[in-house]
Amino acid sequence: MARNKELTANIILLTVAIIWGWGFVAGKQALTTLSPWAVLMYRFSMASVLCLVFFGRRIVRTPRSTAIRGCIIGVMQMCALAVQLIGLQYTTPAKQSFLCTAYVALVPFLSWMVLRRRPQARAFGAGIIALAGLGLISLKGGEGLAMGFGDAMSLGFAVIFGLQIVLTGVFMKEDADSIQLSFFQFVAAAVLSAAVCLASGTDLTTFTGESMMGILFLGVLNTFVALIGQNMGQKYAADTTASLILSLESVFGFIFSVLYYGESVSWRMVAGGALCFAAILINTVQKKEV
Repeated sequence: MARNKELTANIILLTVAIIWGWGFVAGKQALTTLSPWAVLMYRFSMASVLCLVFFGRRIVRTPRSTAIRGCIIGVMQMCALAVQLIGLQYTTPAKQSFLCTAYVALVPFLSWMVLRRRPQARAFGAGIIALAGLGLISLKGGEGLAMGFGDAMSLGFAVIFGLQIVLTGVFMKEDADSIQLSFFQFVAAAVLSAAVCLASGTDLTTFTGESMMGILFLGVLNTFVALIGQNMGQKYAADTTASLILSLESVFGFIFSVLYYGESVSWRMVAGGALCFAAILINTVQKKEV
């Protein structure tokens, strides 16, 4: 029975990784007519409403402490995704799908900075390997250490999202309810992005079929469904297994981008992606104790 639950959890997590992988393409679709802030407002507003519809009774019992923690996480997530979407305007979904997974290699170092927990020695090796992979993907040939603006912003997302992961881990260990925390996370992100849209006079009404498709995917599947799936999967899957499966979003993002946009595949992108994935493996797969 336990093995069946674990297998089911792994399948759910793989589905989440596939959804997140297409999210890079959906983000590009949404940006065809909307600004990054408008995309975020629609995405999190939609997820907030769906969360309230399906888990309303559970949410009304949210303790004040959990609501505050959720809002903190929401602010960080909004900042991270805003940086990601801005970067996506200047790079391709395929490149960004790999660059954004740098958070997996960065989390041990960020945890060391925030929680004073020194990472294992292998984390340093993984960081060097990831750095080499990121260089192959993002550094432009013939321009020395020049890096495109979109690539740099994508790496900025990895740093902010890595900090969010560390902080979320702290809050969840304090017995916060994941659904309650997520709802206020969605609400905070929706309210702040809406405020930015109103203050800047951002156009919120220009849609095409492509941008509408992107928004619906991001709000319903990439945010609401994927979050629920991740929580369900991680209830029975080992943490190392879960993080490894979820990190496959970069692989699926690359595949979907190539298939949908017909992007060319260079040896630098393949080699760099392989090195980034190797860093993920080093940081997530643990040796079995004899």
